[in-house]
Amino acid sequence: MQKLKLSKSKEIIKALKPKIKGNIIDIFIIGSSIKNKLTPRDLDLIVLFKEKNMNEVQESLYNIKESLNREKEIHIEPIFAESIFKEKILLTVLHEGFSLKESRYLSEVYNFGAFSIFSFNLENLSKIDKVRFAQALYGRKKDGLLQLEKGVSLGQGSFMVNVEREEVFKELMKKWKINYNYKRAFVIN
Repeated sequence: MQKLKLSKSKEIIKALKPKIKGNIIDIFIIGSSIKNKLTPRDLDLIVLFKEKNMNEVQESLYNIKESLNREKEIHIEPIFAESIFKEKILLTVLHEGFSLKESRYLSEVYNFGAFSIFSFNLENLSKIDKVRFAQALYGRKKDGLLQLEKGVSLGQGSFMVNVEREEVFKELMKKWKINYNYKRAFVIN
């Protein structure tokens, strides 16, 4: 089981898990706080409700926000069981969501892998920088970032990493000024 890699995660879970009752089915943490971003600035929560009773929903969202330490900006979005498949945020929740009810990632709950597939080109780099970048990514003896983060090379100019590690690789690409794209994918275990 993957651990939630969120600073102060125990305090967040302790504060929010008791809120999962009544109309609240589950609370999911998504975003940079759980994707190993070097400096996450906020905490993103999705609250799944059984029913769309807006007075109760607003009160619940307020109570959730009040129960958290306010060191970071907190974003809370409600979604409702009756319309969950119409929600644009659903794929994000499935890809990266940490269920507070289950105390694990949804990908573990439903037994699938959530990955980011990166493709890149090095045409803007000098020959020496291409070699240096390749060493940083792949390593000399399989000790590069891709192996350290348990990523998979998919061929020249592409690789796949767990969605939790996505931010680490975005930072690498930005640092080297690499032109890249990424897409998310589900892989059934």
